[in-house]
Amino acid sequence: MDVRKGIGVTGHAARFREVAVVSCDILGHSAANGADQIRHVAAINAIVAAAMCRRAPDRIIWSSGGDGGHVMFFGEDWQPDAVRLMRRLYRWACAEGAVLRVTGHVGDVTTLPGADGRTQAVGPGINFAGWLIRVAPGTGIVVSDAFRRGIGSSPIAAEVTFHGERLQVDRRSTRQILHLMSMNGVPSEWADPEPADYGSLSASLDAGNAWEALYYAKRISQINPTDPDIDSALKRVSLILDSGTTGNGSFLESLRSGELTEMLKLGHLVERAPGEIICRVDEPGDSLFVILHGDVGVYNLEGKGFGGSAEPKHTHHAGEVVGELATALKRNRTADLVALTDVALLSFIGEEVSEKLKSVDTPAGREAALQWELFLRSRALEHTVQVAPYLLGPSRKGPLSLADARRRARAGAGEAWELTVRELVKHAELVTVDGGEVDLELELELEHATRKVSRANAEEGLFVLVSGRVRSSSGAVLSETQCPLLWVNLPKLFFEEPQTYTRIKEPVMVMWIGASGIGKLSPEQRAELQRSLRNTVGGVPSEYEYDVYLCHASEDKNVVVGIKDRLWRDYGIRSWYDDVELKPGDLTRRTIEKGLRASRFLLLCASANLKASAWANREIDSVLHLDVKRRGGAAKVLVLKLYEHESNDDAIPEVLRGIKRQHLERDGDFDRLAEYILAAGHGSGEAGR
Repeated sequence: MDVRKGIGVTGHAARFREVAVVSCDILGHSAANGADQIRHVAAINAIVAAAMCRRAPDRIIWSSGGDGGHVMFFGEDWQPDAVRLMRRLYRWACAEGAVLRVTGHVGDVTTLPGADGRTQAVGPGINFAGWLIRVAPGTGIVVSDAFRRGIGSSPIAAEVTFHGERLQVDRRSTRQILHLMSMNGVPSEWADPEPADYGSLSASLDAGNAWEALYYAKRISQINPTDPDIDSALKRVSLILDSGTTGNGSFLESLRSGELTEMLKLGHLVERAPGEIICRVDEPGDSLFVILHGDVGVYNLEGKGFGGSAEPKHTHHAGEVVGELATALKRNRTADLVALTDVALLSFIGEEVSEKLKSVDTPAGREAALQWELFLRSRALEHTVQVAPYLLGPSRKGPLSLADARRRARAGAGEAWELTVRELVKHAELVTVDGGEVDLELELELEHATRKVSRANAEEGLFVLVSGRVRSSSGAVLSETQCPLLWVNLPKLFFEEPQTYTRIKEPVMVMWIGASGIGKLSPEQRAELQRSLRNTVGGVPSEYEYDVYLCHASEDKNVVVGIKDRLWRDYGIRSWYDDVELKPGDLTRRTIEKGLRASRFLLLCASANLKASAWANREIDSVLHLDVKRRGGAAKVLVLKLYEHESNDDAIPEVLRGIKRQHLERDGDFDRLAEYILAAGHGSGEAGR
């Protein structure tokens, strides 16, 4: 055999020799019970030991891997012993009912003394053998082309047959030819025939798997864009998607076959292996992705890291769209997207799709363009209302959460607010307010937005900042992440004089929700919206879902309900009130702390009844335990004494007696309390004023 020299780990010359490597590995070994594992390993060791007895000690090495390993044959006469070993391993596995991968390779190795005194082999030959055993199917014997050539020079070649030639790419991205090797009593085969795209396309359609069919259709169309089979396949895909069986909300589901063809042309096929990154936080969000197969995990949300967990924050599956908000709103990515399995996606570059669809002057092209724009607008609007507390907010308690019986019935399994958003999207537009050359001192006025809106009465509606950053006339910095309200003009409902802003970050994008859409809300929704819009325009939306957490004794319930209603009716102050917010099964401490964290203040409705209220005392204890302070260090707890005839000592817990209080039954006190709460929400005010 060839002998080559290299430098060993000790600095001395290492002699590389060409050896034959026979490898084996039991599939599913770790899942077997202990007795089976011991029996299997013992049997393999006995077979290898018999092979080693037939050769001199310096002409064979066994490198055990627990459930298998590598046998290296040195010398020119390795072929009969190697083939005999392979046959015995295969026949044992068949008799035992074990799935055993068996492979053969010829390559260069050198030997070193191992830490335990046994001879250890290193080098490209053993590395390749380690890769080869992992790609073998366990349905026969797989060998490299070098092994096939080595057998060909020996008389044993007459006893074996090489067939099933396949091309594989190894871990060094080198193309390798692999072969099946069969002999008497050893019929080798690949576990699955090499899949052909056309066959896989047909099988996917027959199985009703539209997303997998789109994957193969894209693979085929990249090679032959005019293939007539693709058109007929996409007609079937369109029917499957239209049947509603997928239910994943991709914009492709709403397209007919001709429109689907146009969109498929614009998609770029992206494939990732498990663990590979699709995109990272803070990268430009130029493209969105439709998952065709596999699972995608969301990690590092808002760049906050992994939180010590390998579990994704969210997992998305075939048919779902990921990354669309960054594309629609021209923002950077807000998370890492990672392939959890082998993944195939269609990537659509936002501006490229919009521009190319404009040039497709066919009914299908025009309809595809409309569906593309509608999808981006819908997702952007849904995001906007879920962020903006004056519309819906993260708590889902805003005005749009209200629904009459008709809407609740139509919502079915979904939430009523989702139906409201689907109706509003018909009256909404997502517009980019051009600033020409980027000028960080350029003014932003209502007219700049209204002239970009294509609908009638563009000056009437809600104008929400969804991309970019601006400074208000009062100096407040308004950011895209907060979805602040820039202007509002809702005839007969709410109007505020438009103010001028200064651009800080481009591009500036505005979600316009037309007054015509607001007019279609239920009377309850419009009334709540009117109250919610007070003191909202030009301000930073509150980080809190509620203004106050009402802490009270159950005996005072009727009085406290009146306080809650008065705060909302007269001042637009939203209260966390346990009878409304608690759900059956909620854990007491967890529920209290959730409400307290979501509320700007704890408003203690103080009376002598508190002493006997375990629930109220838990709330007080929790807020002191959390030690939550507002910016500026002002206290989180406010005290409203309910009854004048009670003494302060009887009504107010000792730990809170040092806090300035207001009195419900004293003229002006309730108004002053409400004004303080409102002022705190706008960054001003002083506790106990």
